[in-house]
Amino acid sequence: MRIIAGSAKGRPLKGPKGPGLRPTSDRVRESLFNILGQWLEGLVVLDLFAGTGALAFESLSRGASRAVLVDKGKEALRLCRENAAALGMLERSEILSSAVDSRLAPTLTSRGPFDLVFADPPYADFAPAQ
Repeated sequence: MRIIAGSAKGRPLKGPKGPGLRPTSDRVRESLFNILGQWLEGLVVLDLFAGTGALAFESLSRGASRAVLVDKGKEALRLCRENAAALGMLERSEILSSAVDSRLAPTLTSRGPFDLVFADPPYADFAPAQ
């Protein structure tokens, strides 16, 4: 996993070890960000279910002004912090430990408004009941 374009182009992202997190692939991110193009300049980004933070950090690399990353998993939060530090993006990112539900709304209201919201939940959260 790596940053695809922008100021951090080619820089590696730490990924999960073992099952649990399944990051968005480089190919999917590249397609998504090709569509977004230059619209990211100066935007404030919210990355729900952040995982490794790849979507937020790609946005920051391509000109977003700041990003708020939200995840409830300990491993995901650790990876977000480590990736932000390794990329020199700590000052422009805020990493929140929280489930993505209605209780999160007041916290986000004080940090917004957001220009772009990514929501890439883990498959397990939406799997049919057995």
